[in-house]
Amino acid sequence: MQLDLNVILTGVAAPIAVLLVKTLLDFSISNYLVSWFSWIPVRGFFRDQPNDLSGMWDQRWGSAGSPNFQDDLDRHGHAIIKQFGRYCYAEFAAKGRQYRLFGKIRGNYLMGEWYDVKDKNAYFGVFELRIVSGQVMDGFYLGHSSRTSNVGQDTWKWTKC
Repeated sequence: MQLDLNVILTGVAAPIAVLLVKTLLDFSISNYLVSWFSWIPVRGFFRDQPNDLSGMWDQRWGSAGSPNFQDDLDRHGHAIIKQFGRYCYAEFAAKGRQYRLFGKIRGNYLMGEWYDVKDKNAYFGVFELRIVSGQVMDGFYLGHSSRTSNVGQDTWKWTKC
C-alpha cells in the first residue's frame, strides 16, 4: 500500500488554515480578515450554524440627542454585511463620514463595536442587535463623541434589502 503525500498534505492543510484564521480573529486585525475572507463558505466547518446575515441591509438609528443627526436622512443608510462564521463586518456612510462595524453573533444577538474609519477616537461605540429573523435586526447602540465627551444611546434598526 502506497501513501499519496499530496492527498495527505491537502487533507491536513485545510483544517490548519481554518484554525489559523479562526485564531487570528481574536486579534485586532480580525475586522480586516472578515472583510477579506467573507467569500469563503465556512459554515460547514463548525458545528454551530450562526444566522446568515451577509448581504445588503437598510439601517436607521436614533439621534441620541445629537444636534448633528437631527434629520431622519442623516440617520439612515445602507451597509453590506460580510460574514465569516460568527463574525460580521460592515461599512456605512453618514453625513460624508465613513463608519465601520465589527461584531460577533452570540445566540440571537449580534454584538460588537463601531467607529469612524478616519479617526477611531472621534466617534465610536458599541452595539447590541437582536436578530429577529434573517431579515430584521433591532437593538441599541452606545456612542462616544470626542467633540462633546458625552455618551449617547439610542435605537438601531436593520432591515435586509
